[in-house]
Amino acid sequence: MLMVAPAVEGIDLFKIAGRSISGWVPSLKTGTTVRQPFCSQLEERLMLWLEYHPLVASYARGDIGQAFASAYRLPTPKHAPFAIGYTFEGQPHDYLPDIVGRLTSGKLFIAEAGMEDDKRGDRNLAKAEAARHLARLQRGVFWIGTERTLTRFRHYNLVFLHARRQSFPAFADIAAALQEVWPWGEMAPVCEVASRLEHQFPAPLVEAAIWKVVADSAAQGRLLVDLEQFSLDRTLPLALLPTDASPRVPDPLPDTLLPEPTQEVATIGGAPLGFIPGPTFDGSTLPEPQREQFHRNLRAVGLVLAGATQTSVAEKEGIPRSTLGRLVRRTKQRGQIACVPHGSYRRATTVHPAFQECIRRLYLLPTLLSMAAIQEHTEMHQVAARLSKASGTRVPVPSYKQVRTEVNRLKMEPDLVAVRERAKSVPRERESAESFVLSIPAPALLTQVDEHTMELYVVTPDGTTVASRVHAAVLVCVKTAAILGAVLSLGPLKEEDYMRLLKMALEPKDRLVLASGCQHAWPCTGKPAIVFHDRGKIFTSERARQVLVDRFQIITEQAPPYCPSAKGTVESLFRWMTQRFERRLPNTSYGVNSAQTSAQAGGMTLEEVECPDCSRTRSLSEHKGVLRFPSHDRRKMQTPVTSKRWAARGKTGWDLVEG
Repeated sequence: MLMVAPAVEGIDLFKIAGRSISGWVPSLKTGTTVRQPFCSQLEERLMLWLEYHPLVASYARGDIGQAFASAYRLPTPKHAPFAIGYTFEGQPHDYLPDIVGRLTSGKLFIAEAGMEDDKRGDRNLAKAEAARHLARLQRGVFWIGTERTLTRFRHYNLVFLHARRQSFPAFADIAAALQEVWPWGEMAPVCEVASRLEHQFPAPLVEAAIWKVVADSAAQGRLLVDLEQFSLDRTLPLALLPTDASPRVPDPLPDTLLPEPTQEVATIGGAPLGFIPGPTFDGSTLPEPQREQFHRNLRAVGLVLAGATQTSVAEKEGIPRSTLGRLVRRTKQRGQIACVPHGSYRRATTVHPAFQECIRRLYLLPTLLSMAAIQEHTEMHQVAARLSKASGTRVPVPSYKQVRTEVNRLKMEPDLVAVRERAKSVPRERESAESFVLSIPAPALLTQVDEHTMELYVVTPDGTTVASRVHAAVLVCVKTAAILGAVLSLGPLKEEDYMRLLKMALEPKDRLVLASGCQHAWPCTGKPAIVFHDRGKIFTSERARQVLVDRFQIITEQAPPYCPSAKGTVESLFRWMTQRFERRLPNTSYGVNSAQTSAQAGGMTLEEVECPDCSRTRSLSEHKGVLRFPSHDRRKMQTPVTSKRWAARGKTGWDLVEG
């Protein structure tokens, strides 16, 4: 029997997230910003799909209860948790769906999201059948979203729109003027429409208003563009339908899993790359002539491996049959790199195998011998003497050119390079032909934030110790690797430091560049659409959720525990910064474990420190054994700024303070 069982307790989403990415999506379906939690990226895609479905009136989690809602200050969904009874292996169970909501017609809908392989399990199939049956009994619908139906391309377009739906004071006036210069149904890019109003309003506000109108129209089903085929930008022609027109509904999600793709015998016109074994290769890095030849070879090998005959494929692609056979054999051994022109070709070596083994052993020594040192090493002469004695003829030591060729051959093996450089782990082979960074369509769409500590002993000119450890946080754009904001503190970072970091990302850096005397400009300013962070307290606090999700409508994603590789961009930045401070900066001593000894040897001092109250550099002075700033007014009384400022701490959270 299928029934709703309110007695069933809800679940803690973030505890069951495990190794997946969790976070919050700001929902605007009800007219106000409501946080919606997710515990996987497919659930995040499903929420944004529902957010921009014109026939969805409201939605909420169906698997959370009163305890989870109270802990995270969420409005308790009606009938939560929404339990559905089902039978599996002869035993009754209760099933909590991911999303439950109402359509504009008032009917119920139930939505699930997950990996297709997982949803094909026997238990999940029984859950889906129970939810489907309940939805039909109430004349509703049941949707299943998987990685095949909730595509990343469409998701990034929806994220792009969702980040531009925040209102601002001048929006109403600009929107009214926009209706006069951009009629319904006219195809025009955003840059052209913005030029029609640039003489009436500031250009940044005009473009922001246009994108908000486009995003609101997409949520109402009045945007004429295929989000599955085109990436949104300023030059893409767009058109809006009238408010009284019938909404354009996206392709519905299926209520059952799609049939598994069958591996049929390929025809000449297709290019089934999924049949090619081994590591993949990104052809976009090749020059144009080699890229075309690579894709031709890859297409031909894929067709042969899919079942087409070599003769027909060779005739179609214009490749000699013997060459195609060799490409197929080498691709099975080496992967897609074999299809690159001269990518895997190696001339047969003339160096004796004994010398090859000796060069390999010397190359892997921890002393990191150079090519000349390997060629002149005594072991090379001992091997030559042993071979000469065994053969009865003189065997010369390999020349420098031969040693260089062998060393370059060894450098092509990632495992050996990792052993030589004493890497903690062997780098994984490339498994996808697509670059993750290149798949991000716009800057600031996906950002990463992290905090880092560095052992630096900071003292004043008179020798007073300030700190032995420096704390830093950085907000980085993943697509461009641009630093949107950075904060440095002599003590542990707090929530206010995270807010300053976001403030720095939103504001221009001209004043900061002038105050610091930088030689280069810092033109990196923007509002992040997604902020990806770890489980640090300053990133997961309630105050951070209030500011990022509730106020600025930013999607936040939380990395799985003990997974620093998920934030590879910001981790690489911190590693580079640490190396520069410890090894490259002047007046530093590398190799000294004691921070105090290192500071005394390098003579590093900090004469002035930025005051957190006024954001100016001021000298520290000792007062009763404590380092303090000299008495001065705070920034709000000192700096006559007339524009809106940052957030002030109050009872209702973080709100803008008028200047």
